[in-house]
Amino acid sequence: MQVSISDAWRQAFPDAHVGVLLLDHVRNRADSAALSAHLRKLESDVRRRYAGADRAQLSEQEVIRAYQQHYRQFGQTYHLLGQLESVVLKARPLASPGGALVTAMFAAEIEHLLLTAGHDADVVDGDVEVDVSRGGEEYVGMGGREYVLKAGDMLMRDETGILSAVLTGPDWRTRLLPGSTRALYVTYAPAGIDVTLVREHQADIADLVRLAEPSAHVASFEIYAATP
Repeated sequence: MQVSISDAWRQAFPDAHVGVLLLDHVRNRADSAALSAHLRKLESDVRRRYAGADRAQLSEQEVIRAYQQHYRQFGQTYHLLGQLESVVLKARPLASPGGALVTAMFAAEIEHLLLTAGHDADVVDGDVEVDVSRGGEEYVGMGGREYVLKAGDMLMRDETGILSAVLTGPDWRTRLLPGSTRALYVTYAPAGIDVTLVREHQADIADLVRLAEPSAHVASFEIYAATP
């Protein structure tokens, strides 16, 4: 699988990065005691970290501000802010119904607040391209919901269609399933997010997947920037 970056993406997002992590020898276990224990610890750590904060203060986190600048262009709010609120302000437990491969990604998202899409790499069709939406592109997202993209969003596509976009999330076609044995994780980082954080975030995803499946192997990991 080759990854390319379109000239349109480079021009639209000159200070952005996209991290692409491919893991093989994985299993999407329905549950994992080690990963569940990590989630409980993460809940406690996150609540201590943001103790006493309200929604406005959570919104002022540097990473969240960077995403908010992108989302506000489209009249939307960064959805991970809502998930962080549910854990910190509403004391709701961290949970993910998609198996260990999705849970590991979700835990890393809450830890670092970086937006990531997960895909079954064996379903991805051919090479992939990071691009910018022109407006009007259509794809089927999670839960079978149909999306029509607005112009100016970050996305990734394979030779069949769109895999994910920042505003609308991953597609349904390449979702991680119980039988998935290779996982592709794509982290979208708009301007204002240090590349070091992207690297740490995706390394954490790999480590968390290994909690559930120690045989998991990093097949490839690259961070793509608009400017070399």
